Amino acid sequence: MRKKILITIIIPIYNVEAYLSKCLQSIEEDEICVSGQVEVIMIDDGSTDESAQIAESFAVKHHFATLVRQANGGVASARNVGIRQAHGEWLYFVDSDDWLTEDALSVLMHKCQQYSNADILLFDAWQDTPQERKNWEHFSKEYVWKEDGAIKSLQRGMLYFPFPSELEKSEVPLAAPWDKLYRRDFIMRNHLQFRENLHVLDDMVFNIEAFGAAGEIVYLKEKIYHYRYVEDSITNSYKKDRVDRDREVWSYVERYVKTKEIEWTPAEKEQFIQAFYCRIVKSFSICCRLQFFNMANKQRLLEKIRYVKGVWRKAPYREAFEKVRLHNLEWRLKVVAVFGRMHWGSGIYLLHLAENGIRRHMGG
Repeated sequence: MRKKILITIIIPIYNVEAYLSKCLQSIEEDEICVSGQVEVIMIDDGSTDESAQIAESFAVKHHFATLVRQANGGVASARNVGIRQAHGEWLYFVDSDDWLTEDALSVLMHKCQQYSNADILLFDAWQDTPQERKNWEHFSKEYVWKEDGAIKSLQRGMLYFPFPSELEKSEVPLAAPWDKLYRRDFIMRNHLQFRENLHVLDDMVFNIEAFGAAGEIVYLKEKIYHYRYVEDSITNSYKKDRVDRDREVWSYVERYVKTKEIEWTPAEKEQFIQAFYCRIVKSFSICCRLQFFNMANKQRLLEKIRYVKGVWRKAPYREAFEKVRLHNLEWRLKVVAVFGRMHWGSGIYLLHLAENGIRRHMGG
């Protein structure tokens, strides 16, 4: 009798020939894969290098693996294909340039059976850079969250943590999909999917929706994943339209808030909006590195500063900088927010130079 598939591993693939073999090897080395309780769905998103060939060889070699090919539609589109084709009771998303820890699948298998009533399981990981390996630990101890207020605090954490709440502050971001296991029935019943029209932060938006719908979330202090942080990766490279892409996300979040106005109390709405403002300030700070003052931006300095001031004057940045409560922000973002209120573009540039100098001094 064929065993029930417990876990579907979904791997979007796009031009990662240098990393993909390590990712797949970390999966095949776990003997649980041959048990019939795990399936691997790889979605090649129109790769132009040898990634598809590497994935195809893996699928030919292993009965539990399937390769789906599609024209380039983005990582959100690829993940949605995986969701639609999955048979497992639980869904686990893996980025193709990362890899699993040695016992990750055993841990996932055990925990999803132990907490079968949960909607989402949250885990820890490692962050690997060329220089060092760092702990990716969310909280100091394990939790089971069923109370609505605590789950809403976690949901706000998708936008910005640390954020004042009844919860222990998280040490690392909460918005990634690869440190979570999602019950497939929960995903399908709530019609959850990654927003394919968003070009950035689609994983954050997905988790805002998922955590907003969840009735039980469990945090387990097990490191199951190696997150490869590459300084010159796509998330850290020059993006001349990053503000425009961010605005697409902000528009979606604003629409999401309107759908929740009946469910949320005025206090809950205000807390979410404050977390939203914090996220906008944080993303503005990131844009200083990725767009405004990036070395690849060939505009003159005065033109860059003029553009920054123009961003401050438009929604939703104007409202966020005016209304964010400074005590909710990290100290460095407090400075960004104050400079924004002053419309002091030169100050933002000087702060960017200072932070870049510190980053280079610390080796990244």
